[in-house]
Amino acid sequence: MIYVVGDGIAGLSAAISLRESGREVTVITKELRGGSSYISKGGVAAATSSDDTPQLHAQDTIMVGDGLCDEEAVRYFTSEGPAVIEELTRWGFEFDGDLRLEGGHSRRRVHHKADETGRALTEFLLRRALSLGINIVEDELLALYVKDSEVRGLITRDRGSISNVDYVVLATGGYAYLWQYTSNPPTNTGDGIAIAFRAGAVVSDVEFIQFHPTITTLGDETMLLTETLRGEGAKIINEQGERFAFKYHERGELAPRDVLSRAIYMELMSGHRVYMDLSGIDDFEGKFPGVNDFLRRHGLSKADRVPIYPGAHFTIGGVRVNVRSETSIRRLYAIGEVADTGLHGANRLASNSLLEGLVMGLNLPRYLDEPWEGPRLDDGIMVQVGLRDEGPSLSIDEIRRINWEYLGILRSEAGLRKAVEIYGSVNTAQWTRESNAALVSYLASYAALLRTESRGVHYRVDYPGKDDNWRRRIYFRVIK
Repeated sequence: MIYVVGDGIAGLSAAISLRESGREVTVITKELRGGSSYISKGGVAAATSSDDTPQLHAQDTIMVGDGLCDEEAVRYFTSEGPAVIEELTRWGFEFDGDLRLEGGHSRRRVHHKADETGRALTEFLLRRALSLGINIVEDELLALYVKDSEVRGLITRDRGSISNVDYVVLATGGYAYLWQYTSNPPTNTGDGIAIAFRAGAVVSDVEFIQFHPTITTLGDETMLLTETLRGEGAKIINEQGERFAFKYHERGELAPRDVLSRAIYMELMSGHRVYMDLSGIDDFEGKFPGVNDFLRRHGLSKADRVPIYPGAHFTIGGVRVNVRSETSIRRLYAIGEVADTGLHGANRLASNSLLEGLVMGLNLPRYLDEPWEGPRLDDGIMVQVGLRDEGPSLSIDEIRRINWEYLGILRSEAGLRKAVEIYGSVNTAQWTRESNAALVSYLASYAALLRTESRGVHYRVDYPGKDDNWRRRIYFRVIK
């Protein structure tokens, strides 16, 4: 039996592909439709138009990745993109006819379903999984049982110890909910990363947290305003009507997300108010029905300025894997946002995340019977850390506040040392959500403190420039 943990786009596509290849699969999820896939707004980046190629897609990915992309991974995922679109179409999923443009892309290559691509894809894959008889259960992974560097079983909240395991596939998502301002649902607290790390898996790139520049809250409702809005003509302005983003980057609103997030953050910190102006979008109601409905619920239309702010959105780091999704523990795979393939480098190109999850999920069956290789670990430094089995526990709300204050958009040595000190004093060995969140936050803070430069989404005010000595990864391994 293969256990897939997570019911997002990566997990469901893996379960379907595995089942269609003749494997027995069970999907475990702590909350059905509870992850980021379901609320993903953008789309799937893939070079399928006549003026585009996977090579151009790769160039854009590497440019945005700011010197830290694994170029083998980039070539693999961008070359597999067209096949993913073809396979989903063969299954019966219908993307809208037009391709959209997002920040960092040099071509229109974002395949979408209006402005609710994630929801549409998740529902489609869920229906297909159920039609194939795949067992999907709501339960929570607590721990992995590993012996001789090979996964032998797992422990869940409701089912207890499970030993009849051929493979375990982690598709548990990232940890971006662990910031006070975020686009993520409460399920994204880094549980899969923490559980795999405790079991002995190598974790990498956890200092790289991508902040989405355009989140809005109206009333009690928060919504991510998809990047394709800006690709279709939305403008970012302050209360004086100034398109200030051009002061930070020549592409203005279509600058890479890290640049635009810092621009908006600094504008807000200087006392300005920041808005999205939607008035320049043609056929707004037809192209963006989800955003239009959201505005109407709050008495607004595209003619109104919509207040925005940046928030934690996508976590680039995670369980280190190769392009075959193999972790450093045999028979343990990691796919989607829980994994770190090196595709995104120091900054993710928009809509490459759904691409990555789908490629990993759809292609997983072809690698199961291959000799195990495991991820490359020779392109960085390895840091070994222990787990603390005593000390206080922090609430999730406390962790979110600490991370926003010390591990946010702008970072400094003093703040990062404070975060490391706090997380280093709490219990990180427990099988609890709070302990998982503290452990992942500790690793992220520690890595950000070690990386004495600014690169991609990691910005140090005390080290504002890039340092070629840091064109390498920071790996973590637990001390047993």
